[in-house]
Amino acid sequence: MKYNILKYFAGVLILITSFSCSNALDEEVYTFVSGENLIEAKSYNELVSGAFNALTFPFEWGNYHTVVNFDTDYQTGPTWAFGSLGAGNFYENGSNISFYQSYYQCIHRAEYHSFLINQMDIPQDVKDNSKGELAFLTAWSYFNLVQFYGDVPLYKTSVSEGAPLSVPRSPVKDVYAFIIEQLKYAETAMYSTHDAKYVKGHVSRGAAKALLAKVYCTIGSASMAAGNKVYVMEGVPFKFDDDGNKVRISYPSIQSFEKEQVAGYESFNSKEYYKLAMDKAKELINLGDFDLYPSQKELWAPSSKNGKEFIFSLQTLAGNSALSNFVGTDYAGYYDTDGTLSTGYYVQRDHWYQLFDDTDERITWGVIHRVPFNYVKTTGELQYCYYPAKDSVKVRLGIDGYKPTDILRYDAHLYGSKLMKFRQVSVPLDGNRTDFNWPFMRYAEVLLLYAEADNEVNGGPSSEAIAQVDKLNLRNKSKTAAELGTKTPWTQETFRSYILQERVKEFAAEGIRRFDLLRWGIYLQTMNSIGGVDENGVIKRRERKHLLLPLPADEVNTNSFIDTNNPGW
Repeated sequence: MKYNILKYFAGVLILITSFSCSNALDEEVYTFVSGENLIEAKSYNELVSGAFNALTFPFEWGNYHTVVNFDTDYQTGPTWAFGSLGAGNFYENGSNISFYQSYYQCIHRAEYHSFLINQMDIPQDVKDNSKGELAFLTAWSYFNLVQFYGDVPLYKTSVSEGAPLSVPRSPVKDVYAFIIEQLKYAETAMYSTHDAKYVKGHVSRGAAKALLAKVYCTIGSASMAAGNKVYVMEGVPFKFDDDGNKVRISYPSIQSFEKEQVAGYESFNSKEYYKLAMDKAKELINLGDFDLYPSQKELWAPSSKNGKEFIFSLQTLAGNSALSNFVGTDYAGYYDTDGTLSTGYYVQRDHWYQLFDDTDERITWGVIHRVPFNYVKTTGELQYCYYPAKDSVKVRLGIDGYKPTDILRYDAHLYGSKLMKFRQVSVPLDGNRTDFNWPFMRYAEVLLLYAEADNEVNGGPSSEAIAQVDKLNLRNKSKTAAELGTKTPWTQETFRSYILQERVKEFAAEGIRRFDLLRWGIYLQTMNSIGGVDENGVIKRRERKHLLLPLPADEVNTNSFIDTNNPGW
């Protein structure tokens, strides 16, 4: 969203000032700006921004990414950070509560603000676009809620419009019907990115199409019958040698899982929704609103914020505590005054790193390989550790930026892949909040959604599906799907698994992996294949209760229509 309209509360204050100072001789001071005031002022920008701004709340202290990333197979860190959410302890966890409440706050704001905008005397296209953005936000919020919590209370109008404070939980199918309805409206109401009135950073017509494709793919995979095979590169992270010493196992192995049909999705027709997903993704591809950057370095450059690959991003503002986040420092760390790298405790596991070709930019550029961990006061020199361990030969030879004095360390906060993507900020990372724009949806995902849907519709990948995936492979300097298919012809099962793996490589730590494991019905098998704990002793053993997150206790206790929490909680 355009930075000068992001400050919702600041916008409200401006409105207050304009009302109270309109007549210097007869000043009328407002302490509250009513809906009528906003209608009169035609403050549609502030209302749209105010609704979207609710998405920033979970990011202020890292609540969002701890919920969506910690409970996955490929992410780890120190036990003090991952010991709660990383171990699956979600009940009455502050991050889980914030996640649930913030999305409902988004929904109620979006619906009420749409109600107010509808009454404004503004050009029809402006009104339609504003309402389309708010419909998109409503759909996005419910999409996140229904995936994490299953049946959820469905409010089709805001409580500010007179809707009851409490409603029963609606079945998954009804929630999706409303999501799709909102997105179909949004894709006709919003501006295209090519429209002269489109403002960079806002969602667009293409964003609605992209989210529709993702919703359809989610339904398609979740409703697919049980028994279909999915292969995952996984396995235990360590073993004990004959002397009882723990030995890390870097290389994962192929695990074959039979998917489960996800509860609540039984009445959907999997192939029908995959066909809808394929058509919608192709529609967006043909539209030409978005495109890939030629390299990972260019993709994640600060100058690329809200650029051609970013379909929907959390908007931030440098130097503003309410409109910034700790994501950069949490994942990439920051350099202290002595030159050492501090924090950056959240890393990708060894098994994730081993998924890549050696030439792939997502690890050659995308991972911090040489980390300054100690400053020696007596010599004035920095000591470096290196990652991964297999680069020890480079250390011995002193090549590719390494030196023979570099040290292998196994500290939890240093051992693993620190991702360069999170250094996409306008000012240097210094331990404080930064203006990293969280990428909710990128164009790369549209290409992979198309390929996934094509494979399921056609019983194997078409040449078009392979071509779309290879746009990413060529950008990333990875082996192409076409090349791999000539060696071992693709089947529906192998290509399905390949796409799932490409998604975990491309969207590492972007909050997608947990959704993917859940929608494919392989979450429990995948998490438990690790062997109970990961490299750093973080518990990964999961039970059936973890298939859904618990509703906050306040929701259960205050909503008269809800008697029990999700199973097991």
